[in-house]
Amino acid sequence: MTSQTPCLRRLQGAPQPKALLRLCLLAAGLLCGAVPAHSQTAQASPAPFVMGFDENAKVFGTNWSLRIYTEAFKRLGIPFEANFFPLARRAALVDEGAIDGDAARVHGYGAAHPNQVRVEESVMDFDFALFTASPTLRLDRIEDLPGSGLLAEYRRGILLCENKLKSLLPPERLSDVTSEQQGLKKLLAKRTDVYCELESVVKQALASPELKDATGIRKAFNIGHLQTYPYLHKKRADLAPRLAATLKQMKAEGLIEAFRLEAEKDLGWRQ
Repeated sequence: MTSQTPCLRRLQGAPQPKALLRLCLLAAGLLCGAVPAHSQTAQASPAPFVMGFDENAKVFGTNWSLRIYTEAFKRLGIPFEANFFPLARRAALVDEGAIDGDAARVHGYGAAHPNQVRVEESVMDFDFALFTASPTLRLDRIEDLPGSGLLAEYRRGILLCENKLKSLLPPERLSDVTSEQQGLKKLLAKRTDVYCELESVVKQALASPELKDATGIRKAFNIGHLQTYPYLHKKRADLAPRLAATLKQMKAEGLIEAFRLEAEKDLGWRQ
């Protein structure tokens, strides 16, 4: 026979006072309804992961990385929210934990930001290259530059270009400019022979209104490579290895490169 509570066993015997009867019925109802009520409690949805991006949502890096992170967090099963900030503001917000992560920083960035954790898989890689407008110029490597007699230029602040060119060329054959448009226009005017810049920056400049009709500028060869990484506030450090594994898998599938080409096409860049 099924076991019964003492209260129910007493109900099977002599008549009980009405107050006791009501108490026993109430207890029985609570016991019977407790499990179904608990099982029907809806679980709250997880809060979205808030990632900080460049304040200009239309630049190449943001366009490309948004595609990457949208897919990555979909695979992780975590709601994702993109917010856009100036560079310094973005750094401060992640340091404070006001937002959860920064979309892309260089490998050594974390040394100055102890509250942030680097995801150990790069998210976007960029190439530095020498560009020329000369159809006859033939150089295969940067080590050939010293004996070529060519005039070289770089954009001020691009340290990889500056350091490499200064180590190879005398001051009279090397100059700098303040903008990529200026550097490319000097190539077209034959005032310089080669210009050092990030390849993505040159592509973006050639799609701008002032240079969209320019022809003849081409890449001579790559001279360097830059990898950028996601950084997360330390409170989300547990997510870092999972995000790294997801990005690695997306690379193996060719998705990171496919998203790059989609971003370039979306911005109207020359292929």
